[in-house]
Amino acid sequence: MRTVARILLPVVALAVAASAAVGQGLPQKKLIEYGWDVPYPDYIRQNIREMERRPFDGLIFRLRDYNHAFDTRPWPEADLQPQLEDLAAIEWGKFTDNFLMLYAANQWGMDWFNDDQWAVIEANARLSSRAARAARCVGLCFDPEPYGENPWAFVAKEGGPSFAETYAQVRKRGAQFVRALQGGYPGMKLLTLFEFTFLGHGLTDPSFERRMEVLRNDGYGLYPAFINGMIEAAAPDVVLIDGNESAYYYTAVESYFRAYHLMRQQALGLVAPELWDRFHGHQRAGMAVYFDQLMDTRTPPEQFLAHYLSPEDRLRWMEHNVYWALYTCDEYTWYYSEKMNWWTGEFPDGLDTALQSARDKITRGQPLGFSVDAMLREAERQRAEAVQARIERRSTTVRPLPAGAAKPVPDGDLSDPVWGDVPPLEPFLLNASHGDDRQPGAATIARVAHDDEALYLAVECSEPRIEAIRIGGGGRDSDLWYGDTVELFLSRTAQPTPYAHFILNPANVQWDAESAEGGPDSAGWNAEWQSGTRIGDTAWTAELVIPWTALGGKPEPGETRRANVCRARIPDRELSAWSTVVDGFVEPMCFGEWAF
Repeated sequence: MRTVARILLPVVALAVAASAAVGQGLPQKKLIEYGWDVPYPDYIRQNIREMERRPFDGLIFRLRDYNHAFDTRPWPEADLQPQLEDLAAIEWGKFTDNFLMLYAANQWGMDWFNDDQWAVIEANARLSSRAARAARCVGLCFDPEPYGENPWAFVAKEGGPSFAETYAQVRKRGAQFVRALQGGYPGMKLLTLFEFTFLGHGLTDPSFERRMEVLRNDGYGLYPAFINGMIEAAAPDVVLIDGNESAYYYTAVESYFRAYHLMRQQALGLVAPELWDRFHGHQRAGMAVYFDQLMDTRTPPEQFLAHYLSPEDRLRWMEHNVYWALYTCDEYTWYYSEKMNWWTGEFPDGLDTALQSARDKITRGQPLGFSVDAMLREAERQRAEAVQARIERRSTTVRPLPAGAAKPVPDGDLSDPVWGDVPPLEPFLLNASHGDDRQPGAATIARVAHDDEALYLAVECSEPRIEAIRIGGGGRDSDLWYGDTVELFLSRTAQPTPYAHFILNPANVQWDAESAEGGPDSAGWNAEWQSGTRIGDTAWTAELVIPWTALGGKPEPGETRRANVCRARIPDRELSAWSTVVDGFVEPMCFGEWAF
């Protein structure tokens, strides 16, 4: 803690000075409620007095049926009128800072280049901001997470616009979006659940070209263009707030200060230079707190630190994170929950007291008065012990292709006769941090064989919700892990490292890398390998053919290599592997053993 204090002393001093200057016009810190208990206007109208007993300064709520920003269907104003009347009739008291929610879901096939669609989107946005104004909100909230088709991922199409052209078009749409909102509500605040904090890996490269290449291959690669457009078109009295959803998972005080610096300074790496002055004028830093992460209601519970804390220590962790989130935000911290309900009283004893204590200390300029470092270290130790007891490190013999058999064609069709003669690997298991129930909701069957030229892998991914599989990333070496994937790790020697790493998604898009000493896998390495995939009614399948030249040479008879085959299944958010991993896939010490 002393080391952290030395690092943060100059920043803390500035923050304390800022806190002391509240009376000179700086905004007070405010805690805003949001979660699966999000209410509709009629409920708020009927229950506002009881709701305002909770320890918040406001809430995020939504309209019934009309709450998706990229809905390409016109919203009939007459249908909205009853909700507008409810909003106007709400008698706010303690809840002074409220926001109306808009989601970025794209199930209507929004096209960035379709002007007719965008005329409808703008009209709907103006209706939304009028509703927010009717409710006397301070503004609107925008959730950019792509529930459904991802509008932020660039997908190259033959004869279609380039990434640069698409990026420019999305910036134009961001400008149109904010103009429509502020047209219905001048002087609004727009709280975005996250902005640049999800793209930290693309901010710091000194080369503009390399930063753009990172975005081209990122699942949120077009999102900075949209933000740039909003900054460009925002009226002088409009405030844009980065809600920093990443703060859900913070365990250290330092993380809050680093995030503040990212939002207020490093973010300029993804802002057009001609907009830097406007960025400083409009942008503010927010923070987030996640109830379920801190209070042991996420599943499987064994995966999360809160499970290894006592109920009293969870409340201390909660107070700690609320305090530092409020301390480091410019004005707003939003408090998110899923497995509780403030409005029906379904929350743990002492929770409201913990939040109020943190808020009171901030208001009075008092220190928090305690650290959670020691108790979180102990929780980490207990979790590591529990996980190690569930690790199953496997081994198998990888046999040559049957004599005289035709080599499998890498087209995703697993009916090649050769695969019928290759025994499957053992069933995949969920990662060890899932707890004792290790069976995934959908089975994965993998077969592996070799000859003098290559390694052959076939994977059948059963999927009862085939319509829900997701294609992540864009082109080769993009962020495929935002969607369903299969992955192969194979070391070049009998030791776990160095290794080669291959990822394939259901659209047959490849990603490959080699392990880098002391850092993440280097995706700049490209191997010449073949693959094919097919998507059926109840499964998707993959075949990989990887030449030994990409794998450090063909193993000698009896030689062993460390290996793993893994699957990311998005419909039920499952990570499974042949040889047990702990949290993620890139865990060389968990690789199994293949004997050749």
